[in-house]
Parts: sequence; structure tokens; C-alpha cells
Amino acid sequence: MIINRLILKNFGKFQGKEIELKEGINILFGENESGKSTIHVFLQSMLFGMKRGRGKASKTDIYSRYMPWENGNWYEGSMVFTCGERTFRLERGFGKFAKAPILVCKTDGEMLSVEHGDLDMLLGGITENVYENTVSVGQAKSRTEEGLLKEIRDYLSEFQGTGDFRFHPEQAVEILKKRRKELEQKEREALAEKEKQERESALKIHLEEEEIENIQRKLKEKLSGDASAREVQERGKGKIILLAILLLVGAVLGVWVWKSPIMAIVLPLLLLGMYFGLSYLLSQKRKREQQAAKKAKTEERRRLLKESLQERQMKLENLKEAAAERKHDYDTIEKIRKEIQAVSIAEAKIKEAAGNLQKLTGQKLQDEISEIFAQITGGKYKRVLLTENFEIYLDTGEKYLQLYQVSYGTAEQVYLALRLACGTILCQEEELPLILDETFAMYDEKRLIQALKYISQRKSQVILFSSNKREIQALEKAGIPFSLSKLS
Repeated sequence: MIINRLILKNFGKFQGKEIELKEGINILFGENESGKSTIHVFLQSMLFGMKRGRGKASKTDIYSRYMPWENGNWYEGSMVFTCGERTFRLERGFGKFAKAPILVCKTDGEMLSVEHGDLDMLLGGITENVYENTVSVGQAKSRTEEGLLKEIRDYLSEFQGTGDFRFHPEQAVEILKKRRKELEQKEREALAEKEKQERESALKIHLEEEEIENIQRKLKEKLSGDASAREVQERGKGKIILLAILLLVGAVLGVWVWKSPIMAIVLPLLLLGMYFGLSYLLSQKRKREQQAAKKAKTEERRRLLKESLQERQMKLENLKEAAAERKHDYDTIEKIRKEIQAVSIAEAKIKEAAGNLQKLTGQKLQDEISEIFAQITGGKYKRVLLTENFEIYLDTGEKYLQLYQVSYGTAEQVYLALRLACGTILCQEEELPLILDETFAMYDEKRLIQALKYISQRKSQVILFSSNKREIQALEKAGIPFSLSKLS
């Protein structure tokens, strides 16, 4: 990637400020408070956007610090850059009501989308974190020798521990551990719920079976009672028929003995018998009517019992089917167990991969930093050795020196070589411009010229912010071409 132009429409102290950049080394020269840091932040914000702080932090975050001095709602800029053989224009707004970024290919007019990852693709997938830790190089933050050595160790520790500033295996493992605990809790809850449902289902089935047995017993009793009633009724019918015959015979005999001497005796008896006979017939009729009503009531109750029996049997079947279908609960629990197993395997694999990545990238980093350091020191040091304990040894060809045994200036060179080596490893898809912000402030002239020679040969574009003329003089002395933009 080559950045061709920066347009600070309204950003910090600048309004309508344009800066032309070229391939090779670009010096952005200005005294303190001339806006060098503003341009540096603008460049990064154009590439990766600008994040706002929360709460009290928002009062001193990047957004607030570089808000336009005038007309704060108009907070935006643009840049033109080249990737491959295509030239692009990127426009961003940073205000509260800013529209989505605009990315256009000037070569063919194609409209691209920052939100859909087109800019990320042009940047080769480089994240802001990688950018800050590799191609954007400022002065080492610590100005004491002990502080600088600690800063180098911390930097090396982060890279060696992950092999990539974007990848933190310990965070991934923590996420997986948390997920595994959630799944284990979910499994316990699912097992408890399954056992509870099984107990409730078994109790319901038992109660329904008892109720069905009770209904069947009542039906059996009803059937037995109906049979006894029919037997009594049949016997009553026999008696009635016999009584009717006797009354008929009595009536015939009464006619026959009408003029008989014993008429006075027989006739009253005959009439009395007929009275009792008729009374008995009427009584039996009432009993039959009562029995018929009772039978109808019994039939209705039997019908209701049968309906209740059918409902209970259907409910029992449904309960049994539901219990059988709870095999799904077993499937769910088994699925959770498999996911727990998968998470555990993933944990182990990430730890293993992190170890392998550390070894692989550690060797790559050691080779790369050795080559860079040898060149920027004029071959004084043959090799750089990196240990698993994040210690650095410098090979002079005669002996190995630890960082605390070399000068502060040499440690500064190690810091630069380390960042450049990480950038080479991580920015392979797309080479981004190297941003140097007062990086060489503590370099002597010899070290400065050696470093400038190296970066001029290895980097397609360098943007160097400086508040003094040492870099300009060193470039001129070494005969290295450069472009100069003065900030006022």
C-alpha cells in the first residue's frame, strides 16, 4: 500500500489541510505543537476508524483530544491510496452524526464497502492492534535503561506468547472454560428436570391405572346388580301370571256356585282373594315402573362410567407415549455431553497449537530480527537469540551479551529491529507504510544513518515525523532520496 494524499477536512487544529506523499521516505517536519501527532492519529483513524471511550474516559479519549477546534460537528477527512495497480479514495466522518465511510476505486469507479470488509481486505487483514505494534513505530516509551529493557521484554513476551498480537490463546481458553462450565450446568439441570418429569409421569400413570381399575370394578358391580334385578323381575312375572290364572278360575267357579248353598261362605272369600290379587298386581306394576326408572338411571351411569373409562384409558396412553417420547431428553443430554467433549478437545488443541505457534514464530522472529539487527548495526552483531523466558542475547561473534550489558542506544536498535521483524512476519499479504514518529530521537548519527539506509532499501513507503533536522541531514549525507513536507 502507498498512501498518496491525506486530506484533513476538519480534524484537530487543521481545516482543509492536504499532504502529498510519495513512495520512499517522506519527512513530515515540524516543531513541537505543529500538528505531527494530529496527523499521525488522523492516518490511523482513517485506516481503522476511531473508538470512543466510556464514562470519564470519554473526556480524554482520542475522539475528544482531536475534535476540531472550530465547528466540532464537522469532524472528517479523506485519503487517497494505492494497492497493487488500483487507486482508492477513502472518506470518513468521526462526528456523532457521521455517515458510513465511503470507499471508491478511482481506477474503475467501483463502489466498495468498509462495513462489509473491503477495506480490511485491502489492508491484508491487518488489525489496528497489529498496526500499532508493528508498522507504527514511535519512541520507546521508557526513557530509562531499566524501563526500556522491561518494555522490550514485555513486547517480546506478548508476541512470543501468542505468535500474533491478534491472537491470545489464554483468552480463547478462558472463553472455552466458561462455555464448558455453562454446558456442565446445563447438563445438571437437564438431568434433574428429566428425573423430575419421570417421577411425575410415573405417579400420573399409577394414579390413572388405579382410577381405571376402580371404574372397571364399578362397572362389574353394576352388571352383577342388573342381572339380579332381572332375575327378581322374572320371578315376579311368574307370580303375576299364576295369580291371574287363579283369579280367572275363581271367577268361573264363582259363576258356577252362584246358586249354591255355600255361596254365602265362598263368595266373600272369593271377593277378598280377588281384592288382594288386584292389589298385588298394582303393586307389581309400580315395582316394574320403579325398576324401569332405576334401570334407565343405571344405564346412564354405566354409559358415563364407560365414557370416563375410555377417557382415562386415552389419557393413560398419552402419558405412556409422552414418557416414551422423553427419549428426546436423553438425546438433548447426550448432545450437551458431546458439546462438552468438543469444548474440552478444543481447549487442548488451542493450548497445543499455541505451543506449536510459539515455537514456529519464535524461530521465524529470531531469524528475522537477526537479519535486521545485523544490517542496522553494520554487521557488528551476527545474531540475536531469543529464549523461552523472553530474554534477548546478542551474538558478537566472540560472545553473547544480554541487553543489560549493551548501551542504551543498542537497546533502542533492538527495539526497532524487533518491531520491524514482527511487522515483516505479520504483514505479509499487504505491506503497509512504515510510520516512524520521533523514533530516532536517541540515535547518534552513525546509528541513524544505518537505520535509514536499511528502511530505505526494505520499505516501499516510510512516513517519518520529526521535530529536528537530524534525519534530513542524515538522509542528505547518505545520499538517500526523500520527500519533505513542512508543517507550520
